[in-house]
Amino acid sequence: MTDPLTNPKQISTRLANGLLLGAAALWGLTFTAGKVASLQASPLNATLWRFVLAGLILVPMAVKAAAGKPYFGLTLASLPSLALSGLTGLVLYNFFFIKALRLIPASRGSVIVCGSPALIYLGSVIFFGEKLKTVRVVGIALSLLGTAWAVSSGRPFDLWSTGPSRGDLIMLLCPLSWTVYSLLAKLVLKRNDPLSANAWSVVAAVAMMFVLVPVSGEPLGEVATYGPITWLCLVFLGLGGTALGFTFFYQGIVALGPHKAAAFINLVPIFGIFYGWLLLKETPGLSLFVGLAMILAGIRLIQKY
Repeated sequence: MTDPLTNPKQISTRLANGLLLGAAALWGLTFTAGKVASLQASPLNATLWRFVLAGLILVPMAVKAAAGKPYFGLTLASLPSLALSGLTGLVLYNFFFIKALRLIPASRGSVIVCGSPALIYLGSVIFFGEKLKTVRVVGIALSLLGTAWAVSSGRPFDLWSTGPSRGDLIMLLCPLSWTVYSLLAKLVLKRNDPLSANAWSVVAAVAMMFVLVPVSGEPLGEVATYGPITWLCLVFLGLGGTALGFTFFYQGIVALGPHKAAAFINLVPIFGIFYGWLLLKETPGLSLFVGLAMILAGIRLIQKY
């Protein structure tokens, strides 16, 4: 029987598509889980325990995959990049994620975050010399307009005078953090396989969090006060949203290629809005759907051309 962990290229297209759909569904649910967890858990503590739980799954998987390789497949040259990946894509992203979800609806947050592909493309042009195409510039502009439309409830020009809310601004830092993380990934994946890169970035993030949490004034002992619902959300964020979600996505990348796999990310805000409606009784307005449509149309232009 094919082991999709060690031989992802051998899995069927149907299975790869199923794994990518599963990753999108899991990531869409992280907005609802994060919203509920933020009611009791402070941002840094929630981030810490999310990745402690994720590491319990990812590290053994990475060790198994690196059997026979020195230093579990790591190289000294890759350590700075892995540490920066942990800081940007894990620590900062999830700190902003939990903090913002204390202030805005989960469905709204999922739409704001889905502008990441446009920023990643722009970063690739600036830092990696990727060719700038007019149609992709249109895609970036459309995605940014869609984000402004969603944030302003359909009145993007009002942002010049009133500005976005504090929660929106914090959530906007999530795609910025993810963009830096994604650009760093181009360097990390030159020396490490995706599974190892993800696992050791999580280890780096946990090490940072054990320092940052006490320094920030958020007591580590706070965890003892969490109720069962908060713990359920943190377990899902760690095991479902991080360990399983990223593993499924990386397997899809290897099996189908990065461009085909990336298309499934467009489903994340759809799931995010659906879960917010189903589980949190959020009622997304028409402006949220219009903004989402603009963002997805812009991403399509960037990916296709």
